[in-house]
Amino acid sequence: MMAGILCTITVIEGIVLLVVDFISFVYQKITVGIELCWSAFAVVLILLGVVPGLSDWSRVVPREAVPAFLLISLAVIFSFFYLSCAVSQLLRKNQELAMHVSLLNQENEIILQKLKDRLTDEEEEK
Repeated sequence: MMAGILCTITVIEGIVLLVVDFISFVYQKITVGIELCWSAFAVVLILLGVVPGLSDWSRVVPREAVPAFLLISLAVIFSFFYLSCAVSQLLRKNQELAMHVSLLNQENEIILQKLKDRLTDEEEEK
């Protein structure tokens, strides 16, 4: 009985993770690579609860430990998901800052070239 409940909740965890992952990707909270990894992990969770050959692990967990197992697994999974969202946002900001620096460097080179041209023009006039 508890094994069935554990498998059902594992499938629900996988579905919720897949939905949250997709929504985070749509709102650009995570990058494509991280999104694909979390999607694959969510599919694995769903398969662990649905496929009879893969759900034998649920019979190993003691009956008294099921609530603690579920709470800990939820906490760990969504903590890592939150951290990966933070890393993904930092990667995006880093990429944006790199583009700004590149544009500023390009603008700086243009200004330096204009200054050199102006100095050479002034020297030629003298």
